[in-house]
Amino acid sequence: TNGVNIKKFQIKKKNLDILKKLKLNNTFVCGYIGTHGLAHGLETILKTAEIFKKKKINDVKFLFLGDGAEKNKLIKFNINKQLKNVIFIDSVGRKEVPLYWSLLDVSIIHLKKLETFESVIPSKIFESMAMGIPLLHGVLGESKEIIESNKVGICFVPEIEVSLFESIIEIKNNKEDYNMFK
Repeated sequence: TNGVNIKKFQIKKKNLDILKKLKLNNTFVCGYIGTHGLAHGLETILKTAEIFKKKKINDVKFLFLGDGAEKNKLIKFNINKQLKNVIFIDSVGRKEVPLYWSLLDVSIIHLKKLETFESVIPSKIFESMAMGIPLLHGVLGESKEIIESNKVGICFVPEIEVSLFESIIEIKNNKEDYNMFK
């Protein structure tokens, strides 16, 4: 029922100009691209970034691109926790979105752990797959089965930041698995 425009979303090299501008060189970039809404539970990603800060793991950065009802709350949380490993970017034009996807080493897809979302298949899955970007998937149900059966990423428990943290460490440190997911 979902799909992706493969002319627009395809494997491409990292956009070095944007990478440099955002100071993401020599870092492992975990990204969330899309709506920053109530359903997405994005504070889990920020709490994961906080774990990286506490453990002094400085070569992992988190990129958020988009807008939504929760964005200001997320920015305030980020400021309060002084997370220097998080970057927020406002929405960009449709033609620019693939340039930002290209920056990611992994794409994070997350929804709150609610039965309602078990039948949801986020379209971000297909954009990430088309661009050859491994997924860290925090959604239960049918979409989890897509990730696992197609071997395109690692599934973690929604709303559990330690689970996301461990998934990032696993995919970052295991080049063989990382390359298989591409």
